[in-house]
Amino acid sequence: MTTRILVAALLLAAIPVHAAFDPREIDKAVDPCSDFYAYVNGRWLASAAIPEDRSSWGTFAMVQKHNEDVLLAALAEGVKSRPPAGTAARKAVDFFASGMDVEAIEAAGLKPIEPQLEDTQIVTDVESLALVLARLHAVRIHAGFDFAVRADARDSSRYLAQLVQGGLGLPDRDYYFRDDARSKAQREAYRAHVERMFVLAGDNAGRAKEKAAVVMDLEAALARASMTAVEKRDPEKTYNKVPVAKLDELAPGFPWRTYFRALGAREMTEVNLAQPDFFRAFARLAHEREPGQWRTYLRWQVLHAAAPFLPRAFVDADFDFFQRELRGRAVAPARDGHVLDVISGRYGEEPLAQAVGQVFVAAAFPPEAKARAKDLVVHVKSALAQRLRTVEWMGDATRARALEKLAAMNMKIGYPDRWRDYSQASVGDYVFADNWLRASVFEHRRLVLKIGRPVDRSEWRMAPHIVNAYYARELNEIVFPAGILQPPFFDATADDPLNYGAIGAVIGHEITHGFDDNGRRFDARGNMADWWTPEDARGYLDRARRIEEQYGGYEGIEGLRVNGKLTLGENISDVGGLKIAYLALQDALAGKPREAIDGLAPEQRFFVAFARIWRAAYRPAYERLLIQTNSHSPARFRVRGAIAHMPEFGKAFSCEAPRTAQSGGTEIW
Repeated sequence: MTTRILVAALLLAAIPVHAAFDPREIDKAVDPCSDFYAYVNGRWLASAAIPEDRSSWGTFAMVQKHNEDVLLAALAEGVKSRPPAGTAARKAVDFFASGMDVEAIEAAGLKPIEPQLEDTQIVTDVESLALVLARLHAVRIHAGFDFAVRADARDSSRYLAQLVQGGLGLPDRDYYFRDDARSKAQREAYRAHVERMFVLAGDNAGRAKEKAAVVMDLEAALARASMTAVEKRDPEKTYNKVPVAKLDELAPGFPWRTYFRALGAREMTEVNLAQPDFFRAFARLAHEREPGQWRTYLRWQVLHAAAPFLPRAFVDADFDFFQRELRGRAVAPARDGHVLDVISGRYGEEPLAQAVGQVFVAAAFPPEAKARAKDLVVHVKSALAQRLRTVEWMGDATRARALEKLAAMNMKIGYPDRWRDYSQASVGDYVFADNWLRASVFEHRRLVLKIGRPVDRSEWRMAPHIVNAYYARELNEIVFPAGILQPPFFDATADDPLNYGAIGAVIGHEITHGFDDNGRRFDARGNMADWWTPEDARGYLDRARRIEEQYGGYEGIEGLRVNGKLTLGENISDVGGLKIAYLALQDALAGKPREAIDGLAPEQRFFVAFARIWRAAYRPAYERLLIQTNSHSPARFRVRGAIAHMPEFGKAFSCEAPRTAQSGGTEIW
């Protein structure tokens, strides 16, 4: 990165997103023992205005906005100063610049994706369908189903190719079948959107309407064969490693060898068939449906995937349905925000997102912040180790394996020790959609080359600028990007109660994922293996069931209840994460003065910091989407649910009854 980029970004990094807590934010008219979320966030919620270009607003969104401002300043300066050719920063800047060149985008029209659109029209039989699907998957257009490469869940030392259900345009398979009035209206809005996109691509209104009906029918058939979101959570059900040669028997009728050969994975010998029933149905559909139906569906899939990179009419149409209708966003973001969003992705999963993250780290994450964050992670891990040694319901054999797994859990803080090599990514002075295809080809080749090779345990799945964190069960590692290690989640100058209540609870959450209802099925090396005694497994599942029932009783917008099964892993991790963050705070405070600040004792500040990070206001459409599809509970339930398991909370705020009364006294960790 050039000095000019760094200076500009550092200036924006000073935008005031503070860790310090203002006691005037507390709503003293609310009893903290009755509704702690409202006690901490009620006054903010009463005056909060969701920006028109957002579907929600709160702590996560504010930090995300801060990070976006840092990045946009750095990228805009990079467009002027041009980092050295061939560097990751230059490729990120070139990709961004092509997205900002709206004149070139408008002039190009559909020309950049003409090869893909032409490919869809060569489908005349199942053999050519396999060929075209492979070509589309090679540019990350996920038509029909998805192809991925991840660590083998039972041999985490090597990469394994994955065939995964997919090919839908709506957010989840249930969107095709729900019978309520709103769901029916959304399906009709989706059908109208597909029709609109065909018209924009050159079809007349009558033909576009016919094509939209074909798309809806074929996608509904794929959805009908798909696992539900709850079923997909089960790692046992979604692990079915088979020889490639056996696919003709397991999913007969589709020419799998043709597909893999065209995909560039000719030498592959085994694959995980994540949803066998889906692929049996897909292979049958490949034969039963007329080639013309597949041509129509595939053309839609190309237009759908490419829409954010095309002329404004396509971008607007895409926004109107997927953002305005499904998420409630009132207006589209500014052009630079749109470009940053699509080249990065929500979780930093796009091909050049790591290069974008490199720009952010240089601007906003000094080495001393990484060192302080690492210290916090070590302390929270230590707190769970203490808890595991004393938890009464766990037997010694299981306890020993749990401690072994925790000790082996790797931590990644801030950014990768070794940045991804982008030298083979041919992104440059090209039109936006062309750069997207070039980046996609690079990513596909990078993944295919991994198949069967040793797993690179230094690699990051999430870009460093993302406001999030994750636990990777196949690697037994916790990852905290620089993007979330920002105030108010984390501030190297803040007092311990604020840091442990905020980022400490996030750290505890990710660590606990290693022992949630799915994480517990993986051992210290990240291999799916049962290391629990039958008695301890029964005890765990009984406690997990009570958490499922607790959260399933929470009622959100329009009477929709939280799906306790879908959100179970996240809820367990919220409960456990808060508990071990509290224990870590007690260790950090040992031997130190326990003075009140702003009228709040250290333990009170801890819980206030926790509730504040989940401060959030949602547009109705977005909360509806979250409750129906997301594995996380809405923010207010994450606070209420977790403190219900903390008698320490009741003590801190002098509540008459233990908070655990709300949950039946469930205790896992």
